[in-house]
Amino acid sequence: MLALLMLTVGANDPPTWTLWTMGLAVACRYVFVLGILTCRTMTAPHPLRFAGAAGTYATGLALCIAGVTSI
Repeated sequence: MLALLMLTVGANDPPTWTLWTMGLAVACRYVFVLGILTCRTMTAPHPLRFAGAAGTYATGLALCIAGVTSI
């Protein structure tokens, strides 16, 4: 879903801040995966998983706002 949002927002000559937000969203997904791979157990919270998930939600919300305002 995030990839479709990036495709939709990026299709019509987006502003520079949306391009940076897209790159940050991809980086947050990598941080989330790194947090999954480095934790010993999935039951205990891990800071990288939290940071990756929170960053994904924040950048996704920003891209939703960009998508709505570009219509």
